[in-house]
Formats: sequence, structure tokens, C-alpha cells
Amino acid sequence: MSGNYERLAAMIVKAREARGWSQSDLANLAYVTEVVIARVEAGNPPNMVALKAVEQALGWLPGIFDLILGQDAGQDDGDVVLAVDGDDEDEDDGSGELRELTVDSSIEWA
Repeated sequence: MSGNYERLAAMIVKAREARGWSQSDLANLAYVTEVVIARVEAGNPPNMVALKAVEQALGWLPGIFDLILGQDAGQDDGDVVLAVDGDDEDEDDGSGELRELTVDSSIEWA
């Protein structure tokens, strides 16, 4: 299992809990089963159709999961630059940019 899937899973759990939703609530909004939500939140690589449905149900911008997953989603993220300013010595995990890209910026990601 990839660290990117684990990161995505943690973000989904935080977003769901911040909204006060159960896994069943998210499943109903995404038109998927509770088993799919449980697998996503466990960090198991889901099929991309279900993942896009969860992304939409959470109200996140289309493509945010692709940014988080990078090469795990089968994309070449060599052109993606998350740290655009500051020292290269300071390692940037991209969380600031991800907070800006999510529709609900009131969630405390980490």
C-alpha cells in the first residue's frame, strides 16, 4: 500500500468526520456502498470511478485526488510543482496547496 493512498485515506476520514457524517452518509452521497467507503478509508487502492464519486460527495475540486495520489493514480507528476516559493532546503509536503485547493478550507488537515 502506498503512502499516498494512506494520506488520501486520512484526509477523507478527517473531511467526513468534520462534516459529522458517518461512512453510511458519505456512501449515500457518493452513490457507492459502505464497503467502498470502508476500503477507501483503509487506504486500499479503490477504482477511480468510485474515488471520483467520493471526491464529488465531499465537495472537493475535481482532480484533487489525482494531485494527492500523483504517480499512484497512473499519472506522471513530474511537471507538478507543489512548492513554488521559499527555500528548497525546507521540505514542503504540499499540505498548504492542498488546503487551498479544497472547497472546504475550514477543515484542519494536519
